[in-house]
Amino acid sequence: MIKNVLSVEDDSTTHLLNKLYLEEAHFCENYIEVLNGQLALNFFIDLATEEDNLSKVPELILLDLNMPLMDGWEFLEIFEKDFPQFAERTKVYILSSSINPMDKERAIREKGVCGFVEKPLDFDQIERLKKELELA
Repeated sequence: MIKNVLSVEDDSTTHLLNKLYLEEAHFCENYIEVLNGQLALNFFIDLATEEDNLSKVPELILLDLNMPLMDGWEFLEIFEKDFPQFAERTKVYILSSSINPMDKERAIREKGVCGFVEKPLDFDQIERLKKELELA
């Protein structure tokens, strides 16, 4: 089990389902949700000012691509540039319903992305994540 998962997703129903599945699978202790990339950056800005912040860094980010204000790719670029101390401790998986093959190809090529998971998240995908994160 990992301690913290940050879900960057603009759909509250998806957040609810993700949280229920991850809790049922005993995947994480804390499910942190934000509604877009800008709010995710704000989370890390706040985290950077806290003492003992390394214990609060998400080990995993589930990142949607298509969101208002700031999409997933924009978030990822700024996150890696401005927060390398957190980016090196965090695994990022794209969690998207995008049918654009270029998104999947980019996810494979992106240095900071560990994989692409199609929405909706389900138990099979969680088991795959556990294996890839060596939690199984």
